[in-house]
Amino acid sequence: MPKDVTEEEVGMRSFQLRKGRAVERAIEKIRQNLGTDWIRLTLSDIEVIQWSLGEVWAFIGRNEWDNLAFSSTTLEDTKKIIQIGHEIMEHKKIGSTGLDEIYKIIKKIPT
Repeated sequence: MPKDVTEEEVGMRSFQLRKGRAVERAIEKIRQNLGTDWIRLTLSDIEVIQWSLGEVWAFIGRNEWDNLAFSSTTLEDTKKIIQIGHEIMEHKKIGSTGLDEIYKIIKKIPT
């Protein structure tokens, strides 16, 4: 390992990579479940979903994340996640409150 890279930086990068992979898998499950409804989402919507899920991943435990049923997410659920994500990003909703709401939406989806 080069001396100009600290262990903290390596740890942070590792965290970001794990988060990114987890979000990619979740998005793919949502996309497959939505089928043709997926095309109703804009690129901006998808970016908000990705950001929101990444923040939820960091907010909850890995065991909890692994038990969430993203493949059962409906278009209505997805739109709620997008709305809450926008509210957090626009500082209309406190981050931890919004992330908890998103988590509850995903958690109540039947497994």
